Amino acid sequence: MDELIKQKLKENLKKSIRAFFKNKTVKNYQVLDDIFPVERRVRSLIGGLETSLGTTCWEPIAKTLAELNGFRIITKKILRPEPFPHQLQKEFNKLVSERENKPSNQRVSTEECIKRLKEAALKTNPQDIIQYTSPPSGTGVDIHFYKAGIEYVFDIKTTQPNQGNFKGFNRQLLEWYTYRFAENPDANLEARIAIPFNPFTKDWYEQQQSMLTNSPLDRNKDIWVENEFWDFCSGKINTFEQLKSLFTELGQENFAAEFHDIFYENKSSN
Repeated sequence: MDELIKQKLKENLKKSIRAFFKNKTVKNYQVLDDIFPVERRVRSLIGGLETSLGTTCWEPIAKTLAELNGFRIITKKILRPEPFPHQLQKEFNKLVSERENKPSNQRVSTEECIKRLKEAALKTNPQDIIQYTSPPSGTGVDIHFYKAGIEYVFDIKTTQPNQGNFKGFNRQLLEWYTYRFAENPDANLEARIAIPFNPFTKDWYEQQQSMLTNSPLDRNKDIWVENEFWDFCSGKINTFEQLKSLFTELGQENFAAEFHDIFYENKSSN
């Protein structure tokens, strides 16, 4: 990765973390505050930062890398049709059920889902008056790219999803396809869940094998982990290793010292 790009990403990362901690306070009381006041505060703040990494860190980095790689960033939301076309709603419900309930060796592929949803969208009465509204909170697209006639949409998720999460991912991906095809059945769309890094000591897919086997997801089409996602964005190889080095550098530069008073507010005020 070019050094100028690394420095730009590093400054963006610092800016994002600073923005997260600006005027940050811990308001909610927990009984452990009476035993571990400092530790509980640190845990609360770091937990909040970890939860927000998708929007404060990973999304801006992905968009920067993608733009440098010739992608166009689409800012228009993928909206939910209202009222939901009956034929499309019916096919969506069938696909969710089939993917969740059929054995893994009979799982409906993502390509088959796309085909069936497009066919259902084409059956929608063109005379129907359809409005479009924002989807429910937490189910929208995080990142929307376009290149060479293909739209790519992603949601960046936790690195350690549980079995229930995988079912939610399936529904979310099918919703995106359904919403987009309701507006344009000819849209060329690829939707995926992105896992930003592997937190395990072994391969992520190997670690999650049992849940993936029993999940409704099409492993070949629905999910990308670490460099599968980052290398796609950048067009380079081993991109995450370069990104990880930015965190290492910030640690070596003692960037955390900027936030000492936020973490240890109670202690410093005594």
